Amino acid sequence: MAADSLLDPRTQPKFINSLPSLARIDARNGGHFNVEIGETKQWLGLYSPGADGIYGTDDDSRLNTTVWGYGLQGQKSVTYPGSTFVAQKNVPIKVLWNNKLPKSGYKFLPVDKSIIPKSIENALQKGLVPTVTHLHGGHTEWTSDGFSEAWFTQDFSQTGTSWVKKNYSYANDSRAATLWYHDHILGNSRLSLYAGLAGFYLLRDNNEINLINHNILPSGDHEKEIIIQDRDFTADGQLYYPPSSNYPNAPYPSVKPNFYGDFILVNGMAWPKLAVEPRKYRLRLANGSNSRFYNLNFNDSKEKFYEIGTEQGLLEKPVALENLVLAPGERADVIVDFTGDSGKELIIRNFDDKADPNLTGQIMKITVDKPLSNVPNATVDTNESDGLTTQLRPDKIIPPAQTGLTRKLVLFENSDEYGRKLLELGTLADGSLRYDDPITEKPKLGTTEVWELYNATQEPHPIHLHLVSFLILNRQNFASSPVPAMPTAVNYAASGKSKLFLQNVGLIGNPEPPRLSEKGWKDTVVVNPGEVVRIIATFDKPGYYIWHCHILEHEDFDMMRPFEVVTTP
Repeated sequence: MAADSLLDPRTQPKFINSLPSLARIDARNGGHFNVEIGETKQWLGLYSPGADGIYGTDDDSRLNTTVWGYGLQGQKSVTYPGSTFVAQKNVPIKVLWNNKLPKSGYKFLPVDKSIIPKSIENALQKGLVPTVTHLHGGHTEWTSDGFSEAWFTQDFSQTGTSWVKKNYSYANDSRAATLWYHDHILGNSRLSLYAGLAGFYLLRDNNEINLINHNILPSGDHEKEIIIQDRDFTADGQLYYPPSSNYPNAPYPSVKPNFYGDFILVNGMAWPKLAVEPRKYRLRLANGSNSRFYNLNFNDSKEKFYEIGTEQGLLEKPVALENLVLAPGERADVIVDFTGDSGKELIIRNFDDKADPNLTGQIMKITVDKPLSNVPNATVDTNESDGLTTQLRPDKIIPPAQTGLTRKLVLFENSDEYGRKLLELGTLADGSLRYDDPITEKPKLGTTEVWELYNATQEPHPIHLHLVSFLILNRQNFASSPVPAMPTAVNYAASGKSKLFLQNVGLIGNPEPPRLSEKGWKDTVVVNPGEVVRIIATFDKPGYYIWHCHILEHEDFDMMRPFEVVTTP
């Protein structure tokens, strides 16, 4: 598509439209929820040009965008992002994820037929759209986890090989955490999430409720969910995901190695603003982008993020951060203290290495111009002069005792028969593996294992494990021997596939403990090039699950592997 057919982000206004507040679904008392997956037209803060080429900001200039979204039965329409579930620990719920998408396939997104199963291709040819919703971070039975082959089409007319049932069960039996839900269809997750299929899921527990009731943590209007995503658009405001044509021998359109959009959307609004009171706010941040990492800070050096929780729960005490890094799939629970900031205008900026300072280097504006309400300011400590002292949880975060295996797992960078970059997972013993190769990770039910993740690629990868929450034990550099710039991966042909093995692995220096900001319970961890990260987790529900890179282009091709929690070794 020609450049003049795309919407130019430099001509779009910034920081004039309010940050959307996401609707909430109160699931704290349990129940059954019927959630529709559908298509709608939604305004994302985009405007059309006038005859003089200048973009107006009146209602007639608004460009509505076709998106996919989630909506509770009875809502006027689905929304992007979907409504936020608010659930209570140990109060289970059931959800029917009801696929009501139009029977027109991925009409506005480029499907690479070479990386999807034939069954999904056949469904798409009939205009059907397979979906399957994963509660990311959920401690979930496998039949409700959103396994990528448990997909179903409109009205369940066709289902995947691992589909078991319509109604999903969520036990909500883990600690309070910032979870999120999104589509997880095999080979097309990058497209379905890009279309809009994502939403928050906040799990409360008695400890968190006690912190809120005693006014230690902000709540109500002073607690905000914020999901950051990047996108591109056509000149008429429709989603544009550029197909790759860099591989002349590959099928067209072809999967891309990564996607980086030129527009920043927050809660589905391009470059919004948020008006706040001069008090403390709790922000539940999520990186919902396909590939982009965010390195966030404020344009005022006095402002910091006080991290109170990682993906899977509260830290022991707040951690002050001048910069907050979020990889795709990661979340952070933070306090920002606007006390004494009346009249200030603050910009949350992004310093990732792909950012344009004037476009993707800016996320949103915060204006401290709302009058102070009569709700008392939260007392969570943000005074660093004497150290941050607020106890956020009644227990210490201590790694559990290892009772199972130590697994040596590898992140490989390979290429396929068309010369496309092929990112894979595997083991030191078995080499690189494709998604559909036999399962090599079979933890015994109830055991606690250590997984060592060796990154032999040229880029960082956020690795996500379904089912479990884990702790990072340490990080350590490694290389082959003698030490080159990167470890040695040996290629050989087997069964028509190009396979890699990692050879002569040597550890460098001493293991480094995790940073203070990542010492909490997590479900996604960034593994840097030439680094091994060791994590520990307990596998306490039987069945089939997945571990994968959460860069969606990598997950789709082919950086994802199933694992099985077995009742006998």
